[in-house]
Amino acid sequence: MRSKIRDGCLGAILVATVLVSGCAGKATPQYPTAEVPASESAYLAKVKTAAPEQIVNKATIVMTQGGKPKELQAGTNGFTCYIGGDGTPACADANGMEWVKAVIAKTTPPDKIGFIYMLAGDTGTTNHDPHQRNTRLHWVQTGPHVMIVGPRVREMMGYSRSLDVADANQPYVMFPGTPYEHLMLPTQ
Repeated sequence: MRSKIRDGCLGAILVATVLVSGCAGKATPQYPTAEVPASESAYLAKVKTAAPEQIVNKATIVMTQGGKPKELQAGTNGFTCYIGGDGTPACADANGMEWVKAVIAKTTPPDKIGFIYMLAGDTGTTNHDPHQRNTRLHWVQTGPHVMIVGPRVREMMGYSRSLDVADANQPYVMFPGTPYEHLMLPTQ
């Protein structure tokens, strides 16, 4: 059982490496702003920085307007792209979106491996609890990266699980020891 889980996790990392290797040179080392654009055209421009063009062009793009999601683009590849409330653009596969929804709802994440692109980088967060960003404790900001999410990440050994990330340019586990821990894989 453990070898199947390990093999599944290693397979996910291999896929992530292959998918990102073709786009890592396109990402810039700048971080996104905390702004969530109000106009659809500005929103689309920002959200399209989250993932490779071949992913974004076939993804569902969702914008929150008036507290409700509005689909700006219908997708065909299983990815959903959006801009988080902190201004970070992201594109997640179906399992990744289930994980994101669990984090937002403060519920147990699904026992599935998910994949999330954040090739524009993030706006920073606390590394000890996803729901206490405003404390700025154990603050970390990561440039362009992808994430492997799901409870099985805790079985992946060899990555830093420190609350205080020494080098956000190296792979590390975010939110270690919580149900939301996930692997951060910088692409630059």
